[in-house]
Amino acid sequence: MKVILLEDVVGVGKAGDVAQVKKGFARNFLLPKGIVIEANESNMKTLEHRRAKIAAKKAADKDAAELFAKQLEGKVLNFVAKAGEGGKLFGSVTTGDIAEEILDKLGFEVDRRKIDIEGTIKEIGEHDVPIRIYPEVVATIKVLVEPEGGLLEKASISKEEEIFVADEAATDDTAAEEIAEEDLAAEEAADEEGLAEEEAAAEEAQAEEPLDAVDAEGPQAAPEDAE
Repeated sequence: MKVILLEDVVGVGKAGDVAQVKKGFARNFLLPKGIVIEANESNMKTLEHRRAKIAAKKAADKDAAELFAKQLEGKVLNFVAKAGEGGKLFGSVTTGDIAEEILDKLGFEVDRRKIDIEGTIKEIGEHDVPIRIYPEVVATIKVLVEPEGGLLEKASISKEEEIFVADEAATDDTAAEEIAEEDLAAEEAADEEGLAEEEAAAEEAQAEEPLDAVDAEGPQAAPEDAE
């Protein structure tokens, strides 16, 4: 089916073009949406007039888009999200999130499909985000993603340091206990050795005591021969 495009259609053509499309596509989508009109004899006669109107509308749309782009250019949106090791987000910032923030904070309505990022934002930091307002008009805003309550990586390091300090303290306590036990064992060994020496000395003194007694009494006199 031959139609006249009133708007740009991806894969079909630009506004003002005459294009051949499938009848079902035209009747079920393009015609009900007002994107095309049938290229019949009557419409073809007024095609040039329609093209002039389309060109004027496109110029006005572009001017409006450029004004909008100036209002958006350089604006900064702030997001706070939970982040882990290396600044990776638990989740992501999506084009839908950005579109909602533009509406809430800046008061502009932007189709999320015009936010030109690949996938989603998945890490903290500053990100340049292009917004394709019109085919030839792009505004770039900045999306600043900050970690909620600091990076978990830092918290993990602190926890590891805390565990390390606790382990060191436990090690010091164990070492002190071992030293105390060694000192006690040494004292007990010294006491046992001293006691053994005292006992040996006592036994030696006891063994020498009879000799001392004999020496004290002196030699006994030999009995005199009877006269």
